[in-house]
Amino acid sequence: MEAGNPAAGEPAPLVFTVTRDGQPVEDLAPYLGAKGHLVALREGDLAFLHVHPEEDHEVAAEEIEFDATFPTPGRYRLYLQFKHDGAVRTARFTVAVPR
Repeated sequence: MEAGNPAAGEPAPLVFTVTRDGQPVEDLAPYLGAKGHLVALREGDLAFLHVHPEEDHEVAAEEIEFDATFPTPGRYRLYLQFKHDGAVRTARFTVAVPR
């Protein structure tokens, strides 16, 4: 995951590169009409975001890009869902949004 420098209240580009055994996964299948879905839960109160990918951005076949606006500072647990080989996979990440 590449998160750059997210700031509360501003769109933050999040780019996820899907690999398997260190190799790019270039045949991601649509899941619920999109290349992937992202849920973010804020530590402490579990406020959440559900973000859809940026479909109009040019990215590599193994990448999924989102623009997420984190409403407040804090630590967020991210859950990325994507479909590959007929199965929906979930990967988790953590991002800190500074105060």
